[in-house]
Amino acid sequence: MTISVKSKKKQVKKTFEELLCDLKTSNSEKVRYNAARILGEMGDSNAVEPLIDVLRYDKNGSVRLYAARALGELGDSKATVFLIDSLRNDRNVDVRVRAARALGRLGGEIVVEPLVEALNDENPQVCITATEKVNVRCDATRALGEIGNKKAVDKLINMLFDEWVNVRIYAVTSLGKLNDTKAVPALIDVMKNRRENELVRAGAAAALGVLRDQRALLPLREMIMEAEELGELEDTALKSFKKIMAANWQSIPGAAPQKKPVAAL
Repeated sequence: MTISVKSKKKQVKKTFEELLCDLKTSNSEKVRYNAARILGEMGDSNAVEPLIDVLRYDKNGSVRLYAARALGELGDSKATVFLIDSLRNDRNVDVRVRAARALGRLGGEIVVEPLVEALNDENPQVCITATEKVNVRCDATRALGEIGNKKAVDKLINMLFDEWVNVRIYAVTSLGKLNDTKAVPALIDVMKNRRENELVRAGAAAALGVLRDQRALLPLREMIMEAEELGELEDTALKSFKKIMAANWQSIPGAAPQKKPVAAL
């Protein structure tokens, strides 16, 4: 199999074997990270072990970043423990972010604990700024929703109080995906909090619609009725209200469809 590698000067076609050679032996970091990127896109599992070696030993952060991304795209569980190690220990925050994303794609119970740890991102070996830390927390929060393991629910509920709005947006979305009604009271509180960011509140309303728990009906109805006009938040609340009613109509008094009276003979 060959693949085209574009450059400003010309288009070069390289085989899988040539890309592996570039990955392993080139002195150019650009050549190495392009090889890693393309190997991930090619989907050949024979690239997994060479990419793991690059992830572990390459001195350039950009090359390790693309190796992590490629391993996520290839989806081979052999890479999981090495991606966990990168998430925990790589000094380059971008590599840690990519490792979190890759682990979210690979899934499995083994990745839950390291992703939960990454929500705090307090590893003393990693000297990064607060802004960089939020990138790791965002991707760990999103990944936990993709994996679908309910062990993460309590930790994700805690992330609803994170100082960064992007983390809170991912938290409400992931709680909806995990489909655990334990999160319903916390999501209701977020939705009702007028001091909260509108996107977070709308995300909480949408998550409540996914969970379809009757406890959300009254808070959703109140939000809709109090609004002078329907904005994005209220529109989302209305959609979620309808979803919950449709899922629970048999157990809600007065919600069952009314039968037409039979005409007297």
